[in-house]
Amino acid sequence: MYVPALCQFVVDIAFLADDPVPSLTLVVGGLLSIAIAMYGHREDSYWDEVGTFFAFLLGAAMFVIAFAAWSEDAVNWLTLLIIVILALTLFLKPMREIPWAAIMGALAGGAVAAIASFFLPSEVFGIEEWIVLLVIFLVVGTITHFFFHFIEDLLLVARMVLDWKPTMVIVGLVAIAEGILILMDMSILSYF
Repeated sequence: MYVPALCQFVVDIAFLADDPVPSLTLVVGGLLSIAIAMYGHREDSYWDEVGTFFAFLLGAAMFVIAFAAWSEDAVNWLTLLIIVILALTLFLKPMREIPWAAIMGALAGGAVAAIASFFLPSEVFGIEEWIVLLVIFLVVGTITHFFFHFIEDLLLVARMVLDWKPTMVIVGLVAIAEGILILMDMSILSYF
């Protein structure tokens, strides 16, 4: 059976769970977390923005690596937890600048209105189709906006905790230690 190359790539992420990928991402992510915490936000330099960009990319990649490691059962639960916490620490930092609730509301409202346009007649109860589609867009967009705004508020608390410099340093140090121990076929969990 023919399977397109893109499908083969998307399905086969098991190599991300193989040594040394999880341990190296823990070490690199830990170093980046500590560097961002120590360097901080400076008006006279753009390096904090460069670090935040790489942190966002590495955090997103670490979520994929965590999924691969979990699905392949390649690491213990503590290592997986450290990968996820470090990924959140790195990934959530730049997310506060993006109005996710508005974007998701507009996308959901637009998608539902576009789908509804295929099924609606030119008039519904004497009301023109474009007015009905506008109402559908606004109702679905508003409900989605409220839902995502609630999630943004919950993530704000997580961001406040994970963006706190001592937390970033501690998470970074624990990640570096776990990454080095994994390279030696050990774990922090083996000491307890």
